[in-house]
Formats: sequence, C-alpha cells, structure tokens
Amino acid sequence: MKEIDADLVCLLNNDIKVQSGWMPPVIDHFIKNENTVIAQPHLMDLNNPNKFEYAGAAGGYIDRLGYPYCRGRIFKELEEDDGQFDTDKKIFWASGACFFIRLQEFRSLGGFDANFFAHQEEIDLCWRAFNEGFETMSISTSKVYHLGGGTLRPSYQKSFLNFRNSLFLLYKNLPEKVFFRIFERMIWDGVAVFYFLIKLEFRLF
Repeated sequence: MKEIDADLVCLLNNDIKVQSGWMPPVIDHFIKNENTVIAQPHLMDLNNPNKFEYAGAAGGYIDRLGYPYCRGRIFKELEEDDGQFDTDKKIFWASGACFFIRLQEFRSLGGFDANFFAHQEEIDLCWRAFNEGFETMSISTSKVYHLGGGTLRPSYQKSFLNFRNSLFLLYKNLPEKVFFRIFERMIWDGVAVFYFLIKLEFRLF
C-alpha cells in the first residue's frame, strides 16, 4: 500500500474468487459518490454460491457492546440470497476479505493499525473513517466468492485475537463512556468463558 500510485485500491484475500463484471459497479459508485471512501461487494460462499459468506456477507455493522455482525448472517447461520439485500446500502464496516478504498483517505486515516495484528483491523479502519464523516458502502450488484478460513484456519490464537481486538476497538474508538461500556461488554465475554468451560474447551476457556 505504501508503494501503490492509484486513486482507488482493492484489498483482496487470496481465498476469494472473482467473476467477470464484478468490478465496474464498484468503480461506478465511487465516481458518482465522492463521500464514499470504502466499499465492498457482496461476499458469497464459494462452496455454496447461493448463500452469503460469514466474513462480511452483505455488509457489516456493530452493536452497542462492540460485537460485529452482518446482513445475511445470524450468528453462524448464513442466509440464502433471495434478493433481500439487492440495494446499495450504507454500512458500518466492510470485510477485509474484499474491499475497495480511496488511497488518499487510507493514508490520511493512518492505514491499518498494526496493534491489531490480525482480525478486525478493517473494522477499526472503517470506524475511524466513520468518525471523520466518510461513508462505507455495500454494493449489491457486485459479488465475489469467499472460501472462508482459507488463509487462517480456526485456532485458539484466532479466538484470542477476536476477543482481544473487539475490546480494543471499543477502547480506541468509542467517543464516550469507554470504561463503562467495556465493563458491560466483559460481563458478556465472561458468559462466553463459562460456555467454553461447560463444553470442556479448556484452551478457549
């Protein structure tokens, strides 16, 4: 990213499959909407192309406790694409599996925060863009197909990073009541701790 000379950059995971025609709708949106800084296609499941994919689906949001979620996914259940999200939509975060960003704004925002290392650094970037008044969009007429877990397999380290980085998002980006909100959030993380214990997942515990 430091070496690229372009107005618009696409960050694309190595486990994404693209098809002809996926890029023009996104570029056209950026041309017509100057306030859009980040945009993602709809992410579909490579192994089940009629369903949305876990890591981004039809665009991401975040709840008041900092838990990220997506249109097209309820917990681990993935929705069939029946056209229910066939409109371009303002979202809170775009999936790092595949998103476009204006390079000038990427640099002015400071790029990715290396303290995250992996997981949710794209949510942090989108949150900072939101705080600056920029828009992140989901483009319904563009679709890509994500293998999911093709780069990083499930592991205890992955779970650790997801829990830790989600708290870091709140600490870094919440405008007010930071410690109260983190305390409230950690109560629910505590519920997850005992869930892992009941399932005898001692390393996750």
